[in-house]
Amino acid sequence: MNPIYQYIIYAIFALILLGILAYKLYKTYQERGDIKLSKDLGDRFKFLKKEEAEEKNEQEVNEIRVPKQAELNLIDENEGKLIVLHLAAKLDKKPKLEVIKQKLQVNEIIYKDGYFESEDSANNQGFKILNGEVPGKFDGLETVSFLTVVLHLKGQRNVMKTFDEMLKVSRKVAEAFEMKLLDDNDNPLTEQAINNYRDTANKIDLKTGSYVS
Repeated sequence: MNPIYQYIIYAIFALILLGILAYKLYKTYQERGDIKLSKDLGDRFKFLKKEEAEEKNEQEVNEIRVPKQAELNLIDENEGKLIVLHLAAKLDKKPKLEVIKQKLQVNEIIYKDGYFESEDSANNQGFKILNGEVPGKFDGLETVSFLTVVLHLKGQRNVMKTFDEMLKVSRKVAEAFEMKLLDDNDNPLTEQAINNYRDTANKIDLKTGSYVS
């Protein structure tokens, strides 16, 4: 065979082999590229899932929780605690209820539901004046023997201010109708007892942030 033809045949085989090798290499790199791309997509997907989970957790943390009713019914440490003053009339000089009403009305004490009370405000629940004898209300009475002035400390604000007003009114009534002003133990009201009441009022105001200007 002519050597030229042999070289041509060898060249053709070489080209075919090179073509097959090039094709194999191309396929190999393409598969590797696909694998890498898929891996990148997987990592990105995991990252997005992580961000979504973190955002969800943050929303759960920041979500406003509605308190339960039991949590709202907080116990007031002043439940059942009172500051009490009494006014006792002389046996032979009991004031008439209508005259007492007029005196208290001048001092902005209103009569309703069988007892007297100071006018309420947003931060001051005020005090009440009750009939110190059974049945406790003034309905049907013509004269009064015993008055009980009560300041309930539960939920009160500005207790010092309210007590001072309560004491002032009680002193005016005592003076106007010659009644004896007593403490909660039915003893004559002393400065020591007044200071004790004020100390109690001041402690409550400090806890609740109520201060009299």
